[in-house]
Amino acid sequence: MNPINLRDYQNASIDGLRANIRGGVKNQILLAPTGAGKTVMAAYLLNEAQGKGRRAIFVCDRISLVNQTSATLDHYGISHGVLQAQHWRFRPWERVQIASAATLARRGWPEADLIIVDECHAQVKDTIERIAKRDAITIGLSATPFSKGLGRHYDAVVAVTTTNKLISSKSLVPFRVFAASEPDMTGAKVVGGEWAESEAADRAMPIIGDCVAEYLRHGENKKFIAFGCNVAHAAEMKKQFAEAGVVCELYTFREGDEFRNETVDEFRKPDSYIRGLISVSALSKGFDVSDVEVIIMARPLKSSLAEHIQILGRGLRTHPGKESCLILDHAGNCMRFWDAMSEFFETGEVELDNGTKKEKAKPKPKERQATKCAICHHIHECAACPSCGHVPERKSGVQHVAGTLKEMIHTGDQVSLTQTLWPQLCHYAMGACGDDPVRAEKRALGMFKGMTGQWPMHASFPKVQRVKPTRETMNLIRRNQIAFSKRPK
Repeated sequence: MNPINLRDYQNASIDGLRANIRGGVKNQILLAPTGAGKTVMAAYLLNEAQGKGRRAIFVCDRISLVNQTSATLDHYGISHGVLQAQHWRFRPWERVQIASAATLARRGWPEADLIIVDECHAQVKDTIERIAKRDAITIGLSATPFSKGLGRHYDAVVAVTTTNKLISSKSLVPFRVFAASEPDMTGAKVVGGEWAESEAADRAMPIIGDCVAEYLRHGENKKFIAFGCNVAHAAEMKKQFAEAGVVCELYTFREGDEFRNETVDEFRKPDSYIRGLISVSALSKGFDVSDVEVIIMARPLKSSLAEHIQILGRGLRTHPGKESCLILDHAGNCMRFWDAMSEFFETGEVELDNGTKKEKAKPKPKERQATKCAICHHIHECAACPSCGHVPERKSGVQHVAGTLKEMIHTGDQVSLTQTLWPQLCHYAMGACGDDPVRAEKRALGMFKGMTGQWPMHASFPKVQRVKPTRETMNLIRRNQIAFSKRPK
């Protein structure tokens, strides 16, 4: 049994919750960054309720987090039961209970004076209907309470600290972002505000090799969590990591609870042979393994800032010997959400959405703007890259010199594309067409037009000095092949 010693900001958070309760607030949210110790603060509240002879229940967003929460209560010597079929800790007589939202929806709710809802922004229907009665004190826990309509169910927010403050006080570790490659999501199908999983997976599949290569380059065999687009994408990622000699396991709905629990138990060991877990979304919320030092983002997100922050937060917890968290972004998410993420990490300000349409806020003037280093792909806001020291040339406003193939295509630099891309496509086409120059020339021209929307300048297939394609060009070729195979027949 260990005493619950709260930090200053945790005590301030508890005081804020108590003040709201005294003011008559029934449902409120405790907003604190990932790694701030929301479960520890919840344990403190549960212990207090138990000491006063009151009944309390901690509601987990998913079944996989029940045992993790139970272990925290055990650490502090808080007697409790778990409402779950055939769970060894089924003790319905205990005043403190832990249950998943899905279990409560099936079994019904026990009596409770205090309800703590973990990851409350998920807004599970049955849980929302229960707390709508406002006959018990309800405290929702969230690092990202951005969900639409959340303000209809919770009446106040307590937010004492921010991510940047916790990093400054060394309660969280700082993070570094590298973004070497990402899928082109232009024109991708959108479902419910996000890119369709299957289409995102098709576009992200060709750059899995980059995910592996960048981990081998920067990861130093440190523990990592990777996020893919769907199960097939995650499985291919595991396969390519295995081929590179990196042992990792899948953590998706297909593996089953027993295998997933055994995998996590092994992964938690400091000297675990498992170096990485690969998931889609099952690990993005609540999952806590503090010695994870690398996060690999291979799942492009179109609009979900909350999911992006949750994913990034999996690597920010402190651990002995851990100095920082490395983010390898192969989805474009960090640049896509950089401004909103940076503002939230700095201010922690959030206004609960009550479901009504609001006027679009005017953009604030930017003091600093995120940029990606052309040499090492580190994302930063400084004039010089803090990772490699590269200082980009100042833009003249007259001429843009493309630094990468992606930039050349984006800017339509026909001269640079003919000099750089055309010799590589010729090399690839000649090999793919069995050294038939006529077929190879047609194929190279078709690929060039399909990738760039234009023809190469003064192209001479017989005279061009062919060059072996780079990884970036091969990724583009594979992406082009996938698009061609999926074209309307």
